[in-house]
Amino acid sequence: MTAEDIQEILENLGEKVSILAEENRVRQTQHDAGRQLISLLSTNINKEDWVKIYQSTNDKFIKEIMLDWGAHLFPEGFVK
Repeated sequence: MTAEDIQEILENLGEKVSILAEENRVRQTQHDAGRQLISLLSTNINKEDWVKIYQSTNDKFIKEIMLDWGAHLFPEGFVK
């Protein structure tokens, strides 16, 4: 393997690392926005409506977000 081959490999690796870093930044921004949205909703939605929304979907990802980020919006004793 020549020095040029190694240099090309390192450049390709650097490009891939940059792409992954940008994707991670975007995902973190989306994560933060999701948390902020749940926080804003918490001042404008009652516990009964939150349960209705939860029960109206079969999307496991949505339910997971609601349980993780909006656990405080469920009534006490709520059973999944």
